[in-house]
Amino acid sequence: MIDLQGNPVRWKNSRHAVAQIRHACCRASERYGFEFTTDDFEKIRSRLIAQFKDQTGIVFLRKDRESSHFAVWHGGEWLPVVYNRRHKTIVTFLPKHVLRQHKEKLPW
Repeated sequence: MIDLQGNPVRWKNSRHAVAQIRHACCRASERYGFEFTTDDFEKIRSRLIAQFKDQTGIVFLRKDRESSHFAVWHGGEWLPVVYNRRHKTIVTFLPKHVLRQHKEKLPW
């Protein structure tokens, strides 16, 4: 996570960052039915940050004012992710039915 001045914030140092990571991991576990850890969160977040270098397993779905929606290949399935570009972190994981709207973009 990055603060408003562009300085990296360690997730352990920010209550907001910890809450946001916990929220995203909880949503992923609820919606996809498998244990989603903070390590999984960091792996996907790192891949999203490096998306311009290596886009393997990442598909852009759409963009709004502050966030981008991606489908990320993780654990043998596509996961719809909302990524905040300003803070460079995952906001949440969306239900899988969202992918139906963008099925032409995914390499099934």
